[in-house]
Amino acid sequence: MKPRHAVVAFLALVLLAGCRAAAWRDYHHTEPVEYYFSYPTSTGLSGAPPLFIALLGEDRSPLDCIELFQKFAEDRRFALLCPKLGGKAGLADEQQAERDLADILTDLYAQHNFESKFFLTGFGDGGEFALDYGFKYPAAVSGITAMSVDAFPEAAGGLGAMPVQVLVGESDEERLAVAQDIEKDWRTRGILVRLLTVAGNGRAPNQAFARLASEVIDQIDQ
Repeated sequence: MKPRHAVVAFLALVLLAGCRAAAWRDYHHTEPVEYYFSYPTSTGLSGAPPLFIALLGEDRSPLDCIELFQKFAEDRRFALLCPKLGGKAGLADEQQAERDLADILTDLYAQHNFESKFFLTGFGDGGEFALDYGFKYPAAVSGITAMSVDAFPEAAGGLGAMPVQVLVGESDEERLAVAQDIEKDWRTRGILVRLLTVAGNGRAPNQAFARLASEVIDQIDQ
């Protein structure tokens, strides 16, 4: 590519990113950390809505997250939170990520009504964080969906009726084999786990991931 053409392409990308961000400006927050948040309209609501927290993981932004999930939030009338957790280290700094999430939730619960427990879903290292957090604090979490994760937490007791959904790309044979072993082990321990495959190699979060993650809400008798 010629230098002039490269500059034009770069400027086009910058303009496109600016347009994307502008479309979601009303949902964007920067304190205590960056996050996007939407709350359903009151029309048709009966009681407080569920809070759905989505983490797309490394190399993907909270803006990518709300663009992927907002349609399902509107259809199912749940509040959607897409945060950036962990500072410069991201979700690799689990302790900081937990503190960031606690700070955001403290602010949101002070301003809005939600169901007492929230849902967690994540892709890649976002899925690993969702599983780790849900297994560590099961009293706070209604259900979990994790896709394309490389590490699973140790099975623990006390998870109760919290459903755990694991998604893997159907052509991702290595992850699928590991997930199948995990599903068998967790089921013997009484965990309500379900393993599903989605089309493709599972290397990127897609509409199937977002739809299946959102449908976990249907499994909960609030």
